[in-house]
Amino acid sequence: MIDKSRMVKTSLTGILACSFAISPLVPLNKVGAETNGETVSGFSKARAGWELDFEKKFKEQVSEEFISHYSKSMSIRPALVASKGNEASLDFAINELREAGLDPQVQTYDVYLSTPKKISITQTAPVTRSLKVIEDLPEDLAFKDEVVMGYNAYSPSGTVEGELVYANYGQPQDFEELEKRGISLKDKIVLVRYGKNFRGVKPDLAAQHGAAGVLIYSDPEDDGYLKGDVYPKGPWRPKDAIQRGSILSIYRYPGDPLTPGTPSIEGVERIQPEQAASLPKIPTTPISYEAAEGLLKTLEGEKAPEEWQGGFPFEYKIGPGGTKVNLSLDIEYSQKPVNDVIVKIPGVKYPKQTIVIGAHRDTWAYGSKDNTSGWATTMEIARSLGKLYKEGWRPDRTIVLAGWDGEEYGLIGSTEWVEEHKKELTENAVVYINLDSVAGQNFGASSVPSLNELIYNITKVTENPEAKMTVFEDWSKKSGSEKPAIEQLGSGSDYTAFIQHIGVPSADLGFSSPDGLYHSAYDNTYFLERFIDPGYKQHAAAAKLTGSMALRLANADVLPLKYSDYALSIKNLINDIEKHGTLGIDLTGVKKQVDEWEAAAKELEQYGAKLTNKTALSKNELQQLLKINEALMQQERDLTNEKGLPSREWFKHQIWAPGLTTGYAAQPLPALVEAQQANDAQKFKEAVKELEKSLERATKTAKAAIESESYS
Repeated sequence: MIDKSRMVKTSLTGILACSFAISPLVPLNKVGAETNGETVSGFSKARAGWELDFEKKFKEQVSEEFISHYSKSMSIRPALVASKGNEASLDFAINELREAGLDPQVQTYDVYLSTPKKISITQTAPVTRSLKVIEDLPEDLAFKDEVVMGYNAYSPSGTVEGELVYANYGQPQDFEELEKRGISLKDKIVLVRYGKNFRGVKPDLAAQHGAAGVLIYSDPEDDGYLKGDVYPKGPWRPKDAIQRGSILSIYRYPGDPLTPGTPSIEGVERIQPEQAASLPKIPTTPISYEAAEGLLKTLEGEKAPEEWQGGFPFEYKIGPGGTKVNLSLDIEYSQKPVNDVIVKIPGVKYPKQTIVIGAHRDTWAYGSKDNTSGWATTMEIARSLGKLYKEGWRPDRTIVLAGWDGEEYGLIGSTEWVEEHKKELTENAVVYINLDSVAGQNFGASSVPSLNELIYNITKVTENPEAKMTVFEDWSKKSGSEKPAIEQLGSGSDYTAFIQHIGVPSADLGFSSPDGLYHSAYDNTYFLERFIDPGYKQHAAAAKLTGSMALRLANADVLPLKYSDYALSIKNLINDIEKHGTLGIDLTGVKKQVDEWEAAAKELEQYGAKLTNKTALSKNELQQLLKINEALMQQERDLTNEKGLPSREWFKHQIWAPGLTTGYAAQPLPALVEAQQANDAQKFKEAVKELEKSLERATKTAKAAIESESYS
């Protein structure tokens, strides 16, 4: 828990003397600028004009040319974690940020990583043939020898051989279907296709059913030729493309497998690999659909269910029978460095409070979309803010821009950084904004509900250059809704540690376009510029949108976090729980508590609006303003429980976690749902009690901030 009294005392030091209307070093002629009648939530009338002018100046700095330069330069060479290319990309970023007048710092963590030495996949029956383990890359391709072969990070080494069984997407219901049919997976090699759930869940479930090994492929129905023209004629997956990816069980805990909950730095005790619950159990590797086609063609046994049929022009069968496979993986494990890049734009009024923007800078191969797009965009936000900083513009709160390393292996760089800086982030981080694969034509967002209104507001004042309308207008038009849906946060990217381990409000923003080159060697500059974002205009739109959102959070008199919306969302989640049965447990208490929180949150929001409508504030009102902001930061923390979820203690948040059998997708109210699925009334009762406690904490926080002599 946070010591609120200490936080408020720290924040008050040296602040009360500051003007409510004017931040230090703000050009006076900018204050009270024309707002064209626009309401800027969380700002006084005078400050709103200055803020909009700040955002306008920032947007004017953002350059497609700089983003293009960053993207092309860092896409020339693969930047796999702990590789020479990754080091070269790090050096490039550091030099560019320094040239922009910034002071980038590198934070290094020593983590447990896997490196493939040799991957061999052989069909041994009814014919003998070796399967390709890397794409058919051009001979003259730059740094071709540094493209990692198709493999799944953290797969165990080993050689296994057995009959093949096809298990569709490898979801729980797929394995249940095999059981119903009396098909045993003991000592079998399981073939599953990518999609529906996180790749790491597939071998996890297969191992639980006795399988010896797993092959994962991308079916042409899902992202190949049935979707449209394949690379290089189009953006869809060609027959030889392999989807690499980690199978670390990040839904148990992300980051270094040997230091759960603690940073991988010198002096920290490490567990043994066999104790690591996140490490997979059986050899697993990806293959292309060209390789999978031959395996499926010779497979015998029962006809697969209709919904299991894929895109190949023949009938899919389940097996076993006909097809046998030998899987031989030589994978080395050792301690290696991951290197995060951290840049700070210092705040002048509340310098300890931070808004963090982050993007991972490591890639599987050339990675122009995933995630050089996000990192190049973050670098451009840093450059643009740095230019304004040199001109005398100052944010009230500090903005931190981060390039995470090791995301592709299991959210490693961001997780270790959060674990190392847990205390200061818990006390001072306002919001985390994530940028992962931001290039494309269609805007989308996921966030905690308290940030939804801010996201809508920012998209309404950010232009979508391709659509020639605002981002919001284009988003609304394409979604067919006046208020497009903002998705829930699960896992699979670097917001995970911020929201689900320490309770920092988080959002994941960006643009996307349908394609099939995810984690293949063909995610490159040609693909990006030809099919995804010609001219880097959408990259620039993402930079403008994200930077403006950060500035609004950094400069707000009252933080634009709307917890009454959060409470309403939780009401809906509880209603969904009730539809599936409450195992005889009464939910009246928790429903009453969420009503109380909603009422308290609304009252707090109204009081914040009342203060920002004043032209001048008394000393007591300035103190109250600070208490409101502390309460707005604290309420998300109140929704966490230091004990963690019953099934996985690393995940502290009571409202959001990734599903145990989905891996990426959000599982709202995870403790309740897991107890419900297990039909365990006692665990369900305990989960309801913990949820009620967290809502009570949030309610008390909101109420405490408005209990003062000045409020009536």
